[in-house]
Amino acid sequence: MDLWEKRLKALSDKTRLKLIALLSLRPCCVCELAEVIGYAQPTISRHLQRLVEAGFVAYERRGNFQIYRLSPADSQAEDLLKLLLNDICRKEDFFILRDALARADKRAIWEKA
Repeated sequence: MDLWEKRLKALSDKTRLKLIALLSLRPCCVCELAEVIGYAQPTISRHLQRLVEAGFVAYERRGNFQIYRLSPADSQAEDLLKLLLNDICRKEDFFILRDALARADKRAIWEKA
């Protein structure tokens, strides 16, 4: 599959757009993202894997946690994320997600790992 196609498909899903919006705020573990979005952790992990494969997200392992963050693989991915976030961060849904992430904050647990 062409990289452009992979990237555009990754950005065509509403759940993945929410994940990008949340990760634009700070790195997160899967459990935080699942709590905010309301899906099971395996479902969130599959969506995150698509974003990793498209070059928008990276992750690191900390103990039992996988911590995801925005990490554009190249300038093309960075430009797409900037364009997308410029729009997303202005919408009311973004502020709802931001507040939900603040309530789901588990950094004190995974930062010790």
